Amino acid sequence: MHITERAASLLFAAAIMSVTISAGAAESISPAGPIGGTDIRSALLPPAGNYIAGVAGGIDVERWYTDNGDSISADGHVYFAGAGMLHVYDQTFLSGTLGSTLYLGVQRTCFGIASVSCASGLQDIYSDIFAWSKFNPSQYFSPGSIIPYGTAYWVGLGLNIPTGNYDKDRAPNIGSNFFTVSPNVGITHTFPSLFPKALGEATELSARLFFNYYTENRDTDYQSGYVVSLDFAGTQRSGPWQYGITGTTYQQLTDDKLNGAQVANGGSRAASFSIGPLLAYDFSIDGQPYSLMAKFLTSTWGENTTGVSGLTLRLATQL
Repeated sequence: MHITERAASLLFAAAIMSVTISAGAAESISPAGPIGGTDIRSALLPPAGNYIAGVAGGIDVERWYTDNGDSISADGHVYFAGAGMLHVYDQTFLSGTLGSTLYLGVQRTCFGIASVSCASGLQDIYSDIFAWSKFNPSQYFSPGSIIPYGTAYWVGLGLNIPTGNYDKDRAPNIGSNFFTVSPNVGITHTFPSLFPKALGEATELSARLFFNYYTENRDTDYQSGYVVSLDFAGTQRSGPWQYGITGTTYQQLTDDKLNGAQVANGGSRAASFSIGPLLAYDFSIDGQPYSLMAKFLTSTWGENTTGVSGLTLRLATQL
């Protein structure tokens, strides 16, 4: 493939290689599933082929949000690293592209209010079992451009598989010990810049909406309530650079249950809103294209969850 085409392919690939950490469940310090794992270009799939990304980051736990949105002091941190893989199929469906992803990672979590406890080990496996993306180019799109002017639509099905390190007598845990099924839809809209040209040639708006269904933890008879989450990003594209704001928010819709009965604190329903800056850079080395991304998110509000600040780094390329 010509290098220009390969570079353009990678620009599409970078977003779906976003992956989330698996920090537990609603019965732990945060909900399980693909919450906060996507940002820019999140509804785009690249041409057929194989892609890989490395991801690493650190999170500082600063507070615990109570059930009425107040906060109390807490202490802890999360460190994580892993690899995500994407396969885009040769076959198409309804004029759209099909793909599947797989993420494997390790994590260390420490958390406490009066005293801090820690756990380390493998995270749960996360997979987009299938993803369908259709890109509709706009009048500004040209095949030679690295900026995909137009609108992309996404439909996918995510699955969190309980393979992570878990002990029912320990808190916190790395794994969740239950499955998370996450149907999701997304959109990425790229158009000529809303701002002066000095700030970039294009503006991109991206969002992915997830419905997270949790099975019961059979070791504890605990059933986490269903959660709706939204990842979003509004960014400027300037040559190989992309920068702007990204964030994630979630709201638990149903009560947590223990042995079939509602738990305390009104069902312990969790909610959160986090936002922060993002910077990405696309480049090539000896003809091999890469995409590097950094984002820093800070919690601004929550209920029955942790308040955190954290940095995530991601490097993606095509195999």
